[in-house]
Amino acid sequence: MKRAVLFLILAVFAAFVYYASFKGMIIWPLMAIEIPLVAVYYVISSVVTEKMVRKQRGNESFMFVRASMITPDSTTLVPGALTITSSEVIFYSRKGAKGGVSIAWSCSVPEISEYSLGKVDGFHKGISLTLNGHDEPQKFVSNAIQSRESDLRRALGWDS
Repeated sequence: MKRAVLFLILAVFAAFVYYASFKGMIIWPLMAIEIPLVAVYYVISSVVTEKMVRKQRGNESFMFVRASMITPDSTTLVPGALTITSSEVIFYSRKGAKGGVSIAWSCSVPEISEYSLGKVDGFHKGISLTLNGHDEPQKFVSNAIQSRESDLRRALGWDS
C-alpha cells in the first residue's frame, strides 16, 4: 500500500510536470489529487494512534502523547508516540502501513533522574529525559506535553 501510494504521488507529479510544459493547459486539478496522496502517504508511514498502542499493550493504563524522538546524533526525528506508566517509558514507532507499532526506545522510571520541558533543540519544544549513568538526555519533540505536565507527573508516580 505504501509503495502504491508513493508510486501514485510520483506519477501524478510527472503528469503535472509534463502538462505544465504546454501553454494554456489547466494543471491545477492534478494538484487536487497530489495533495491528498501526500497526506495519505504521511498517515500510513508515520502516524501512531492510541488504538494501535492499546492493541500492543492490552488494557494496561498509560499516558499517551504523540511525539517524535530525536536520534542520539540529533540529525533525525523519528515520528511515533510516547507512552508513560509508573514503571516504564516507551516510545513506539510505526512498523508498517498495516498499522503495527514497534518499540523504538524504552527505559524504566527509576532510571530517570529528572525531566525538563521546553526547547529540546533549536526549533522544537518537547521533553528531555535525563537518565542515570548517561551523559546526554533522551529528547522527544511534542507540543502537547507541556500542557500535560500534571498528567506526566501523575503517570510517572512523582505526585509529590
